[in-house]
Formats: sequence, structure tokens, C-alpha cells
Amino acid sequence: MLIRLAAVAARLMAVALLLLSASGGPTRAETNAVRIGLQYGLVYLPVMIAQSEGLFDKRAKAAGLDGLSVTLIRFSGSTAMNDALLSDSVELGTLGAAGALIAWDKTRGRQQIKSLCALTSVVYTLFTGKPGVTALKDFTFGDKVAVPAFNSPQAILLRVAAVRQLGDPAKADTLMVSLPHPDATAAMRAGQGIAGYFSTPPFTQVLRADPKLHAIMTSTGLIDDGDPTAATLNAKQGFVDANPRVAQAILAGIEDAVALIRSDPKRAAAIYLASEQVQIDQAQVEATLNDGSLAYGVAPKGMVNLAKAMAAQGFLRKVPTDWQEIFFPTLKDRDGS
Repeated sequence: MLIRLAAVAARLMAVALLLLSASGGPTRAETNAVRIGLQYGLVYLPVMIAQSEGLFDKRAKAAGLDGLSVTLIRFSGSTAMNDALLSDSVELGTLGAAGALIAWDKTRGRQQIKSLCALTSVVYTLFTGKPGVTALKDFTFGDKVAVPAFNSPQAILLRVAAVRQLGDPAKADTLMVSLPHPDATAAMRAGQGIAGYFSTPPFTQVLRADPKLHAIMTSTGLIDDGDPTAATLNAKQGFVDANPRVAQAILAGIEDAVALIRSDPKRAAAIYLASEQVQIDQAQVEATLNDGSLAYGVAPKGMVNLAKAMAAQGFLRKVPTDWQEIFFPTLKDRDGS
């Protein structure tokens, strides 16, 4: 009798092991700690707010997880951020929209970096201090227009504008010089070194207040009806596949942060100033959050048209057929473009 019971138990154990193997093994718990690579600038404010206010953790607990500890790690530039994502030094990372498209294009079929959500749309503004300059055509030989990098959204959009206004994107390249935003702002205000600067908030607001400078163009309508997404939050396919509820909690936390920016810009400005040591006062940041130059939201805008412009300029090998191709399905219920 004991022998028969032992034999039955052995068979049951074998069946259980077979079923466990067929199902892929024991269910792996999702991570309870993530590192997010964060670049500098107001375009990334939703990430700062969601981490500072515990919104990621709150949403993770609401989803039935034990909680979520989020650490922000600062990086400067898309190259450093891409390296961090590829080396698993961070689980998620913020990128400008152009950088996100380049990362998606270069990792297709391999590590597969995609965007979890959009963060911000931006109005870029071209300023000059030169009298008589009212359009791109008025800049003369030797004039330089500052952009943060030659593959930045400003540079891409300036080439689009050059095609429209001058018939040749190369004419934009003869104008462009790469300068960090604070340096370009300082040079414009001092009237030294550059003839123009394609600015981003909050530097736009600083320059607009300078009576020596005037705006000659904005980015609105250059590639779409409105203003394209300027920044996204990104991850590798493997992380999102292994942590679907964590990914959803992060997305929901970003949505909560966007709601806070809209309802309480004073609090949002304070969080930004605590996160970044910038020479801008609270009132300036609040004004920037209220003047329409930044539109926060998780739904992407103009990404496919931006990709088309980038491909025409040699930055992409493939243009996505629609925005869903470059974003994870976690965003499927949001309207994007």
C-alpha cells in the first residue's frame, strides 16, 4: 500500500513539474524599484513631479503591487541616456522626441527601445537682435543661429523652415551653431557671438522680456497643425514585457503629474526649482507653465511627421507607419499622432 501511494505521489509530482515547465516556470514578481534617467529642462517636469510627490508608488499600490521605489539619475544629452538604457544602468529614460525616434530606429529588432508615453509639446521661438531681420532670408553671410545640437528638434525644424522659406535645407546648416541653452541665452542678451537663437522655454520667456530682441518665427505648424511632442519617457521592450503592471503604474503616475501641473502650477514650479538649480525665479517658472508655450500630456503629437522630416534629413532609416509603432501598447487608449 505504501509503495502504491509513493508511486502515485511520484506521478503527481512529475505531472506538476511538467505543467510548471509548460507554463514557463513560477510567476516572477515584478520589480519594486526602478531607476529613471532624467535630462535637464522643463519638458521633463512630469517625471520630476511624479517622483517627488510619490505618484509612481501610489499608482503601483493601487494596481496591487507592494509599491514602487523610483530613483532619478541625471544625464546630459541623448547619447548618455541611450548608453544608460542599453547597458541597463537605468530601466527608463527621458529623451527628446528626435532622440527617441533615433533610439527606436537603431534598436529595432534587437534591444527595442520604445516610448512609454509623451511628456510635453513645445513652442520653439526664433529670436534675433539684428535690426531689419524679420525672416530667415534676412540673415546674411557669417550670421549664426544657435541650436542645442545639430540633430535637436530645433535644428530639424529650422531645416524644415529653410525648405519652406528658402527652398533649401542646407541654408539652415550654414546658419547653425551648437550652443547649450544657457550659453545661447546669455550670448543673445549680450549681443555677442550669435545673430539668433531657436529657443525653448523657459529661456524663451527670458528673451521675450529683453527689449533688444525680437521674435521672427515659431515652430508652430512647421510639421503639423500644432506643436509636435518634444520629449518622451522610454524603455527597452524587455523591461516592459517583464513588468507590465509597473509600466502601467509609471504611465498613470505621469498622468497624475500632468494633472498637477494643470491644477497647481505654483506647486509644480516649486518642485521644478527644487529639482534643478537654475537661475530662474518662481514667478518666471509659473508664468512659463501658464503661457501656452508648453503643453504637457502623455498622448504623442506629430511624431510621424517629425520622423518624416528626420528621414529626409538623413537621421532615420525607417519612418514608422503610425505612432503606435514607436510606443508601447500601454498607451493604446490615448489619442495620439
